Formats: sequence, C-alpha cells, structure tokens
Amino acid sequence: MKKLLVLAVALLTVGSISAQITYSIGYLSTSSKAQAKGATSNTETMNGITIGVDDNINLTGDFYVAPGIGIDLSFRKMNGETLKKFGLYVPVDFNYGFNLSSDIKLSVFAGPTFDLGLIYNTKDYDFYKKEEGNMSRFDILLGGGAWLTFQDQYRLQIGYKAGLLNTSKTDNFTVKNNIFSISLGYIF
Repeated sequence: MKKLLVLAVALLTVGSISAQITYSIGYLSTSSKAQAKGATSNTETMNGITIGVDDNINLTGDFYVAPGIGIDLSFRKMNGETLKKFGLYVPVDFNYGFNLSSDIKLSVFAGPTFDLGLIYNTKDYDFYKKEEGNMSRFDILLGGGAWLTFQDQYRLQIGYKAGLLNTSKTDNFTVKNNIFSISLGYIF
C-alpha cells in the first residue's frame, strides 16, 4: 500500500509541471479472454480503481491530444484467494470537442494506451513468473470513448479499450485484455 501512495504522489507531482491538467479517479473493469488453440474461450473479469493525470493539448481548433499517465489496481477472488493486479498505463488519446452549452462540452476520443503490469499475483502464485503464469507485463490497447466537461473544471469520462497483444507467453495459448472505465476528473 505504501508503494501505491508513493506512486500516486509522484503522479500528482509530475502533473503539476503542466498548466492545464486533469486529475482523475475512477472505476475499471478488465476482462481477460483466454483461449487454448482449438478450445473454447474463457473470460475472467477483475474490478478495481484507476488514478490518472493527463494534459489536453490543443493541436488545432477543437482537435486535441491528451497524453497522460496513470495507475490501476484490480482485484478478484480466485480459489478462495485474492488475485490482485497493479500496473502503470500511458494513454495517448486524440479528441475532438463540441460545445453543448456555455458550461458543457462533449469530447469524443480515440487512441492507444501502453500498459505495463507491475504486480499480478495471489499470495502464493505470480502470473508474471515463467514457471507459474508465464504472462507478459506489456500490452497495447486501442479504443475510445467520450467525456463531458462541466464549467471547464470537471470531467466525467467513459471509455473502452481492447488489447491488441497476446499477453500469454505460452505456446498455443492466447490471452487478450479489454478494459471498460468510468472516471471523474478535476481540471486545473
């Protein structure tokens, strides 16, 4: 837990370098679809929280790019034990905004997210170790969504990103991750 707090403080510090940043916290649901060659697939879901920061940089007119950095922490019960997953992610979301009123703006976004897993284990099992889970720590996701900005200060965002890479390192076995998220943000 100490590491999580230190990382959250580091994210906030990095974000203070920029003039127009959004700090956000939200819910995420990660579904992992696993399939052995020639077999039916199995999908497992983990739920958790996400904390992030991004800077929405104007490219031209109402077209922007929002690079960011964040952490995610998810949990699930597995065979009576708690499975936990913790990682860093870097989204690069291109977005276009539409004013709905003087106080509300709708933005649609799409782009890649680079995901680096740091922890993926139970008390006695580590999915990142070759002899136990043989899973890759790295994934690239692609997707999009929308956010509403209220009074240029608050953001409500919803999105979905699909994993492009097979995160299993085991031959003839595929694991792909998909992430649904909803978050609330404050714009400085």
